[in-house]
Amino acid sequence: MRLLIVSGLLGVGKTSVIIDVLRRLNEDYGMRIAVVENDIGKKGIDSTVLERYGLEVKDLQGGCICCTLKDGLVNTLRLLEINMDPDMVIVEPTGIADPEYIIVGVEDVSGITLDDVKVIIVIDAERFLKIRKMFERPLKNQIDVADLVLINKMDTVSEAELEEIEGYVRELGFEGPVFPVQAEEGVNMEKVPSLLVGE
Repeated sequence: MRLLIVSGLLGVGKTSVIIDVLRRLNEDYGMRIAVVENDIGKKGIDSTVLERYGLEVKDLQGGCICCTLKDGLVNTLRLLEINMDPDMVIVEPTGIADPEYIIVGVEDVSGITLDDVKVIIVIDAERFLKIRKMFERPLKNQIDVADLVLINKMDTVSEAELEEIEGYVRELGFEGPVFPVQAEEGVNMEKVPSLLVGE
């Protein structure tokens, strides 16, 4: 199974990114997707949303496939692999989580077969220039392991500000793709699934 970590600070639009990506992966590639989330104080991706995009909801120990990490990510992934055998598991950690710790925590663990691990970092274009200094360390840690950076809410800033945000991401050492998007509306999200499945 593939693992996708969608990381970024609270309120950047990770949930909107996940909903768009899982819908496209399901519709365009027929993939079975499970979502594991661990963000406090925000709307979750409930079974109604999953059903809307044609994804089957499976009960795992009294909960849907949108599990919290209270039982530990490793145990959750093992249960998902045994009970659902998804093509991909999307993990949404807390806003300041370092995705590297997640990767290290699940690599080479018995009972989990990972074919591929990818990391998407989501940045909020509207707030980024105001808060970047305050969150520079967690952002740098996230970007260090990222495969793709999405500058979400692109419609809230000018072209010049988008270029400034991308320039800052590049200054932090990121050399991969950077896409300005409006995830809630699906704008510029069409390239994301092909990057995740290696096309």
